[in-house]
Amino acid sequence: MQEIDFDGLTERDWEEATDAEPVRMAMVGLGWWTREQAIPAVERSDAAETTVLVSGSTEKAEALAEDLESVTATLTYDEYAEGGAVDEYDAVYVCTPNALHRDHVEAAADHGKAVLCEKPLEASVEEGEAL
Repeated sequence: MQEIDFDGLTERDWEEATDAEPVRMAMVGLGWWTREQAIPAVERSDAAETTVLVSGSTEKAEALAEDLESVTATLTYDEYAEGGAVDEYDAVYVCTPNALHRDHVEAAADHGKAVLCEKPLEASVEEGEAL
């Protein structure tokens, strides 16, 4: 049986050092996945940082922001859709329930932002194709 080089599996020899600033992320939806998985993953990266938190609960966003030095703005869903703090982020990570993805993805696109959306993109094939 061939021995597996586990160290080689994690090498990122294709990645080159850069002087580029980290991608500033707006996290849309602050449920358990965002708090326990998405934000910690972004914070461990040198390539990105969380700068904006978007939630249906102002209190939840503000409480989470207290623990994250990089956060410069907290927004409600309506404020986000209307372009609030649009200059504070470069890309959007949509982590809301599936049926709510479309509105948040469309808002990001309307503001010219890159989008990372949790799967599935939408709750139905028709809605996904519309995006």
